[in-house]
Amino acid sequence: MVETLALLASGAAAGASATEAFRSRRLISRLRAVALCSHELRGALTAIGAAMSRLERPSETSDRSRFEALRHGYDRALLVARDLEAARGALPVRSVRPPELVDLEEVAGRVVDAWNVSMPGGARQVALDWRAGTTHVHGYAMRLTQALDNLVANAVEHGRGPVTVTGRMSGSHVAVCVLDRGAGLVGPLLDVRPRSWQARRGHGLVVARHAVELHGGTLRRVRGPFGSGIEVRLPAGGGPAPVRASGTPAVPRKSGSGAAAS
Repeated sequence: MVETLALLASGAAAGASATEAFRSRRLISRLRAVALCSHELRGALTAIGAAMSRLERPSETSDRSRFEALRHGYDRALLVARDLEAARGALPVRSVRPPELVDLEEVAGRVVDAWNVSMPGGARQVALDWRAGTTHVHGYAMRLTQALDNLVANAVEHGRGPVTVTGRMSGSHVAVCVLDRGAGLVGPLLDVRPRSWQARRGHGLVVARHAVELHGGTLRRVRGPFGSGIEVRLPAGGGPAPVRASGTPAVPRKSGSGAAAS
């Protein structure tokens, strides 16, 4: 009996070891694929950046808007390429770049303009209603751009009717809301988890939450005169205390139930 138990234990240990080895090989294979994709993405972005640097800024308003929208997308993709490099260990996870004062109205305006330029038929479906004045946040402009871009994407793709980005002061904080005429997310709490990490969609709120929490802010569901949506609440002013070092997107903590958007 003792010998049988010993054999079973030995077999279980061998099986566990084989399973762990298989998982390690699969992880290495995926990291190699990430490295190749990261290389190709950075190569394409380098070519695009070089071409853009040789282009003169258009004088026509419509062409200038398209050019700025192209630069907006390029800057966002370049940040993603750096995140991929950090994720596979080719770059330090923590950025050495210090945070700076970011004009939040300028960030919101660029996001709104870029989305309107990309709309079919030139329709302006995203509006900016900014009443927070000149508001600065101590942090990273492109991380805040990531957050608003993903929230606007959710509203455009999954919401209904026009989308409005609002800016209001609330004490020592600034509240930026992305609202549409749809029913909003379901569930009692805001859930930023995708249904599966292997899913193609459902990660936008994760990126937005990481960027907002990086700046000492919060996300919550809201309803207002322009519809329902998500509020980004950030500490305003020049104080560096709320800001942590910039890094790659983190796995979110568990929250309540609900449907996560893309």
